Amino acid sequence: MFLALEAVADLDLAEYGRLLWQQKIAHQIGEQDGRQFVVVADRNDVARARELFQRWQAGQISPSEQDSSALTGYLDRGRLLGDLLGALQRYPLTLLLIALCALLLLLAPLARPTALTQALRFPDFSYGGGFIILSRVWEQFSLADLLRMLTPMLLHGGLLHLLFNMSWLWELGRRIERQQSTLTLALVILFIALCSNSIQYLWGGSTNFGGMSGVIYGLFAYIWLWQLLDPRQGLALQGSLILFMLASLALFTYLDLGMIANAAHLGGFFTGLLIGALTALVSRIRRAARQRTP
Repeated sequence: MFLALEAVADLDLAEYGRLLWQQKIAHQIGEQDGRQFVVVADRNDVARARELFQRWQAGQISPSEQDSSALTGYLDRGRLLGDLLGALQRYPLTLLLIALCALLLLLAPLARPTALTQALRFPDFSYGGGFIILSRVWEQFSLADLLRMLTPMLLHGGLLHLLFNMSWLWELGRRIERQQSTLTLALVILFIALCSNSIQYLWGGSTNFGGMSGVIYGLFAYIWLWQLLDPRQGLALQGSLILFMLASLALFTYLDLGMIANAAHLGGFFTGLLIGALTALVSRIRRAARQRTP
């Protein structure tokens, strides 16, 4: 990565970041010692990034209102391979999860369980006895059990189920990966999946569930809390999208349909709220402390 420019800490660079993505400049925005910095992946983009920054600050240029980083934008262009590679460079974890879920829909569908489906289900900590004995779980718990507590998020019941979840994963996951980091997105997803899957298992008492929906609601809640508590970091959602997600969560919970893992939805949502609140508050406190340091 190559340093393109530095800026004061209180300058909101979210719009400038969108402009860079729309200009096909792979970059990352960070903050250190009370200053923001912009680094780019290609040395040849340094001068272009600086020029765009000067024009953006002067009000001569702004990002397009139509977000050109939408997934359909990559699929509709003639230079398909180059654009997909660009997307993979920007959002590697988001695209990897989408590809893995699509593959497992063929190899391990929930609707027609295979041996692989069974191997990826949440572990039955009652061990067939109908109730959980914590001492027994503690004695027999293994790394394989921990992994299986996560893998139900990769399983889907059908094509519509997959498309719905993957469209939201693309919309929400890439925002975190772009504004924060791939590592941050990975840690957030792992923690939300662990909590939402465990809550679904404990609430329903069955291992017959799967899907990314709990993680999706958790990512939504995480971004929403950052938007409310530390908007300078550029994580934001449109008001209509926030209302839709809240309304859908309330509707699914009210209907309590048997085929929908409502406990995972609620577990993921509240886990995302908690992680988002804690991390956003820590971010604000650290920035305030740096600004008070002479």
